[in-house]
Amino acid sequence: MKQGFGRTTLMLWLLTVGAVSVAGAANWDTDGLNGGIRATGTLVASPCVLLPESAEQEIDLGSTVAWGLDKPGDATTPVLVYIKLDGCPGEYQFMRDHQRMRSSTVLTGQSAVKMTLYGEVEPTDGRFFRIHGGVTGVALRLSERSGELLRPGIQSRPQILTPGRNDLVMQAQLWRTTTPLMAGEWRSVVNIGLEYE
Repeated sequence: MKQGFGRTTLMLWLLTVGAVSVAGAANWDTDGLNGGIRATGTLVASPCVLLPESAEQEIDLGSTVAWGLDKPGDATTPVLVYIKLDGCPGEYQFMRDHQRMRSSTVLTGQSAVKMTLYGEVEPTDGRFFRIHGGVTGVALRLSERSGELLRPGIQSRPQILTPGRNDLVMQAQLWRTTTPLMAGEWRSVVNIGLEYE
């Protein structure tokens, strides 16, 4: 069952010109004697706590020699990125149904999380993230620890949570595109959304 992200709106009214009195209430509809503030926000139901060291991260992929990215499809050595969660539930049970599932193991009532990565899409290949700076001919490739690609705006497969601390692990690397390669410094910003079920 998905955890809802409820949206709540709170209306606050601000009365100007000093203290409110019985006489002030009589002037409520008088121009220039009152005003209003509309406040909105989002109330989020999140079963896990994102640890502070994971909230904003700077990942250094280091220096790359251009000849290591000689042809399109070449990639640098992956750098691991950790998204650290704590206080997670992990209520799941293993069940076996030998007749219907032929000895398959089924998870029921499990807690899981899916990631969605948001960032500027590489114009030459929509599977990767665009980078900025003096370099051309490369894009940022993000994948799960297993190597499965994490595409911009596409939700990942669910990852089962265990009770307490969980680390979501991604790999980051430069990927050679089909455009001409030019060396230089680069940067890219990617935001991560988490959805629990």
